[in-house]
Amino acid sequence: MRVPYSWLMEYLDTKISAEELAEVLTMGGLEVESVEQWRSADGEASDEVLMTSVTSNRGDLLSMVGVARHAAALLKCDLKLPDYTIPATESPNVGERDLEQGDTRITIEDLDGCPRYSALRVVGVEVRESPQWMRHRLEAAGIRPISNVVDATNYVLWELGQPLHAFDHRLVVKGQIIVRRAKPGEKLITIDENTRELTDRDLVIADPKGAIALAGVMGGVESEMRERTTDVLIESAHFNPSMIRRTAQRHTMSTEASYRFERHVDPNLTLPALARAARLIEQIAGGQIVGNAIDVHKEQFAREPIVLRPARTNHVLGTALDTDTQVDLLGRLGFEVLCEQVEMQTPERDWLRPHPDEQQALDRLTVTVPTRRPDIEREIDLIEEIAIVFGYNNIPATLPPNTSGAGMRTREQKLQERVSEVMRGAGLCENVSYSMMGGCDLDFLCIGTDADERQALCLRDPAAENQELMRTTLLPGLLAAARYNVRQRVEDIALFEIGRVFTDIGAALPDEREKLAAVCMGSARTSTWNMPDEYEKMDFFWLKGVLEQLLRRLHISDVKFERSQHASLHHGRSAKILVKGEHVGDIGEAQPKVQSSYDLPEPTCVLEIDLKKLLRHARLLTEYKPQPRLPAAVRDLALVVDDDAKHTGGALVTAAEKSAGELLEDVTIFDIYKDPHRLGEGRKSVAMRLRFRHPERTLTDAEVDEAMGRVIKHMESKLGAEARTW
Repeated sequence: MRVPYSWLMEYLDTKISAEELAEVLTMGGLEVESVEQWRSADGEASDEVLMTSVTSNRGDLLSMVGVARHAAALLKCDLKLPDYTIPATESPNVGERDLEQGDTRITIEDLDGCPRYSALRVVGVEVRESPQWMRHRLEAAGIRPISNVVDATNYVLWELGQPLHAFDHRLVVKGQIIVRRAKPGEKLITIDENTRELTDRDLVIADPKGAIALAGVMGGVESEMRERTTDVLIESAHFNPSMIRRTAQRHTMSTEASYRFERHVDPNLTLPALARAARLIEQIAGGQIVGNAIDVHKEQFAREPIVLRPARTNHVLGTALDTDTQVDLLGRLGFEVLCEQVEMQTPERDWLRPHPDEQQALDRLTVTVPTRRPDIEREIDLIEEIAIVFGYNNIPATLPPNTSGAGMRTREQKLQERVSEVMRGAGLCENVSYSMMGGCDLDFLCIGTDADERQALCLRDPAAENQELMRTTLLPGLLAAARYNVRQRVEDIALFEIGRVFTDIGAALPDEREKLAAVCMGSARTSTWNMPDEYEKMDFFWLKGVLEQLLRRLHISDVKFERSQHASLHHGRSAKILVKGEHVGDIGEAQPKVQSSYDLPEPTCVLEIDLKKLLRHARLLTEYKPQPRLPAAVRDLALVVDDDAKHTGGALVTAAEKSAGELLEDVTIFDIYKDPHRLGEGRKSVAMRLRFRHPERTLTDAEVDEAMGRVIKHMESKLGAEARTW
């Protein structure tokens, strides 16, 4: 926010330079990014402007008076404010929705969206150029002067932080203002001359004919101020912050009004701002206030008191502030403080035993926070305010007591760290993508209409086109990243991502799961001048090797691979991953349609695993065993089996493990041979290597032969295998 220095100093009863003031404000929690020199367009005025950066929870600092109030508390000086005397007001009973006064009637149909609406009529105004002093101040604040009436409302906006709007009362049908939700498809031409198509989620200011303003964002052209306007209706209202934020986002509009309403405007500021604007209009545009101000509101706006323990303040801050000092510090912020004492037989907490001031341990402050400060909700918030006003530089430096233990990572965090470490070590780069996707992404992945991935949460106001759904799979983001790299002529790509997916299960909250996904294509090692033929393609087997390395690092051993039916994967070049019989994910080559949709080369291989399921089987604590002292006995076995889904490599390994006995240490497949002439049509030879070892003694040939016999017999009887001896 731009804060003109000379304008700000009108409210402060002190003398301080702009640079010194910027330092005080920054140390007091309001960052001043820079102090700029400003000169008016006509060259007749100059000033210094403080460029402040206001956090989203401090909407009270988005005004000159708000900054001045904060500065006065820090500088211990008086605050000088203009006359904000509230005019005579007519209000209905609390909760009533409408009120008529003279030729004006205010009706609030949506009290949740607009808890308060105030209005005041000024007649006999003459629309012309604003006086020079006002134009210069608005220009210094970054606001373009328009006309005296509009400039008066903008001046109050910058001074008090309360957005106002001036209607031409003659153009408001029957003088009736209706605050309601927009009708679906209703259109409004805003003062920027753009036609807005509204939805029933938008709040509008309307007359009996139709919408005349987008509430809290921008007015409409039909009722805007004109050169011939003489009858003005000033609006000063309080709107629901979240509703205004969504409306501004939906229509891609960010105005000074919406920016403030999004960050909360004091609901008790509507009438003072109305009075200030009306008197400014009388001063610079002539005219006369007609009747009383109209104020329709949902409730009386007040805050519940917060109890503060002065002893707790000193414990948290490491200070020795007495109770009176704390009362004074809070009072400088405009907080109402009532001090009382309580009877306490034993201290509430250890930090009260013993206390240097036993009397203070019994003190309790009841603090009533103004409605302009919604960020103050708890005792700790009050302690923070005391620290700010007292000054962080004035708090003595102390070493904190060593009372807390070391932080512990959860099993989920340890798993993610281990997975990321393995994937990066295997040569994959980590990718981070948005948590949103489009319905077209599921079509690109060939996901069926009844698949779980289609149970996606739909966003009400998507941030961008084709991002209307919360992702149910990590593949769209990864494949999009791969496509971008391919278009940049990158041939060798290996990416992985660890992220959360969301599934709509029909409950209040979606099912959220952490998943791992990977995509690869090209070569892991490219050929060079001294190794022209040494390269490794990143295909299904390369990615499967990375997966097996990951499973070994997680100490997961009971893993099987079976033919996958995943819609996005090539059915002949993919597998589902089973850990102890549980389906934890899928791996394989993306089917041609998927590769074509994302403009990716063939083959493109992908992997997706549910980390929550994987965690159930993982052992994250590494256990070390001594190297075997005794030699192993290794035997090779070649089996001729049918080349079908029943006789996969995984099935043969499982059969060997079940039948070999406890002496079997490891079994691997090292060759698959097919020859219709020698083996027969539809037959294949699978060569396996079995390693046997006894932990205490050397095995004899007879023991190994017996175990091999059991394996061969089991294979022949259960799988119809034949041992190949040639």
